[in-house]
Amino acid sequence: MPKYQFDESKPIKVYFNLHKRQFSIMQGGLVVQHLFYLDMQDVTFHVQPAGNAKVRREKKKNVHAYVKGMLAPDYRYRNLTRIGYITYNPYKYQTFVWENNKEPIHSAEWVSLDCNCRLLAEDRKPYMKVRKKNY
Repeated sequence: MPKYQFDESKPIKVYFNLHKRQFSIMQGGLVVQHLFYLDMQDVTFHVQPAGNAKVRREKKKNVHAYVKGMLAPDYRYRNLTRIGYITYNPYKYQTFVWENNKEPIHSAEWVSLDCNCRLLAEDRKPYMKVRKKNY
């Protein structure tokens, strides 16, 4: 069985699944796999304004924010350094933001997504680390 159940040569959309407490991977409009951890490159962060407004209005979360990019092969991460964490809270922000200063972020070259699978499902939450290449 292949490591991934999607075409690694095409972009993927990733969101944190609140029911499964892990990342849902979408390709071609369908969820094709669930993962606890993955690395991505050439990433853009998307928040659909209507979905954000609906969450605020109804006080009930829905899928309206995701990360889009390419799966990054593990070998490329040998020479990378973490430069910061990213977060998104639909009740506080309308975009993804840097965790330290709450400034919006719209894209990144390298991102690691982790939901800490060692924790009990109810305690898992997504972590997004932006990385830079050491030259």
